[in-house]
Amino acid sequence: MRTHAQTSALNRRAFLFGASAAFGSLGAAPAAALPFLRRAQQPEPAATRSLLMVNQQTDEVFHEVYFNGQIYELDALEKFAHFARDLRTGDTGHMDPQLLDLAFAIQQRAGADEPLILTHGFRSPKRNVRGGASNSHHFHGEALDITHHRLGARGLHEVAASVGRGGLARYSTFIHIDTGETRTW
Repeated sequence: MRTHAQTSALNRRAFLFGASAAFGSLGAAPAAALPFLRRAQQPEPAATRSLLMVNQQTDEVFHEVYFNGQIYELDALEKFAHFARDLRTGDTGHMDPQLLDLAFAIQQRAGADEPLILTHGFRSPKRNVRGGASNSHHFHGEALDITHHRLGARGLHEVAASVGRGGLARYSTFIHIDTGETRTW
């Protein structure tokens, strides 16, 4: 269950992210420093964002509007946190809304009517995977490992690379995406 402090932090983060994007179209200094926040001269109308994702291990389906065009939907974010939980421990963690935005951008390019397949989401620091990073983005709800039935890992990696943000890695059967610095390995 989310504490009041976590909910407040989430609302602040969503507000600041939305405000920085809106002010970027007006030429504010922060947007000039962060080119990925720049918008076209005419701001695009706010649109809802939803994800269609299937958990490979449980067959659970997440198909929710998580951003209503103005704010992130807390109920949907909580459902996603449960959907992406660490299945070994049952632990859930706060999932970064920008991670859902990244997955949304990938899904739009891969085919919005085809689900992304979640192979791993939140990872409890108590039970890191063998060879896993000691401070993995998975521990902080900032990473997902995903695949796609039609595209496979190779094709999905190409699609994700075209989005051009966050961390991206390709493994034999899935790709890793995260909201860290833009980098590949």
